[in-house]
Amino acid sequence: MRRLLLVAAAAALVAVPIARANGDPASDVLITNQVYIGPEVPISNADRDALTKTVAAANERGYPIRVALIPFTSDLGTAVSLWGHPQDYAKFLGSELAFAYTKRVLIAMPSGFGIYHRNRPVAKEQRALARVPPGKTPAAVAQQTTKAVRALAASEGIALPVETGGGSDWRDRAIIAAVGLVVVALIAFVAVRRLGRARREAQPQQ
Repeated sequence: MRRLLLVAAAAALVAVPIARANGDPASDVLITNQVYIGPEVPISNADRDALTKTVAAANERGYPIRVALIPFTSDLGTAVSLWGHPQDYAKFLGSELAFAYTKRVLIAMPSGFGIYHRNRPVAKEQRALARVPPGKTPAAVAQQTTKAVRALAASEGIALPVETGGGSDWRDRAIIAAVGLVVVALIAFVAVRRLGRARREAQPQQ
């Protein structure tokens, strides 16, 4: 009986998916999602929306691609040895996703971009990416990755809309500023009225 339990336990360990065992978060997310952005990556909603909408538009218009944003070593999980080597990580990640997805995988790091397309050459894609400078901060990495996706699609004659996503952030800031001005105006109005009342009360009665 004990031997049977040991055999069953060993079989269960063998059955654990390799992608889960290596602790690589992007390999889990990109099985079903088009974009991986780590939960602790400090980028604005505008930059996040611009990237996700651009990637969605590329897929909708016939340019299948999935993107992993890797601004920090922590975004690599246990594949941290590939930090600074986006092309190597693109191949690593693409190989992990191969059981569910075999099209293009784009990696964006502060050191540059990596592109992998299973069993296909990527020299053309690499030339397109060479014209897009990588970003050095998380926000810049996201913004330049959005440009990179458009450049890749354009290399195949597919024009993507420019999704800046900045409108909502601008509106939010404008609303906050307007509310602030109203509050300041109300405070000033109340202060002026109180000052006028105090002056009237201080005047001698006729």
